[in-house]
Amino acid sequence: MGRMLLVTNNRTLCKRVKNVELVEGTSFDVLVCVRNYIHKGWSLLTHPLYGNLRPYQHPFRSILLQVPSGALPRNVDTYSLELIENAISIYDSCKERILLVSSLTDEMIDDYSFLDKELIKESLEKYSMFLSAHE
Repeated sequence: MGRMLLVTNNRTLCKRVKNVELVEGTSFDVLVCVRNYIHKGWSLLTHPLYGNLRPYQHPFRSILLQVPSGALPRNVDTYSLELIENAISIYDSCKERILLVSSLTDEMIDDYSFLDKELIKESLEKYSMFLSAHE
């Protein structure tokens, strides 16, 4: 198994997870960052869309990626690319309605941050990405 990376705009996860890239921006910006990684040979380990939440209903997004071990250049994972492009298209269609962290109260930020952590938690545990086993 290759190296794994969590791409997120959720600061609270940065303190609890190994190998994190913090995106300063919206959930849409996270998707664009992930697409850039996919173009460099990384693959999605988690789906870029949440099942029951519309893109504009959640200001945080966390996506787990993996890059295979081995020599460069790496081939683009076309399935991952298709998934991320579809997600970007969906987000783009409602971009003006996406919640901005700057528009939220501290309590709302804490709640949305916790929800994002809970949605990615099982995958982080599966791939041993938490810094502490007590998360």
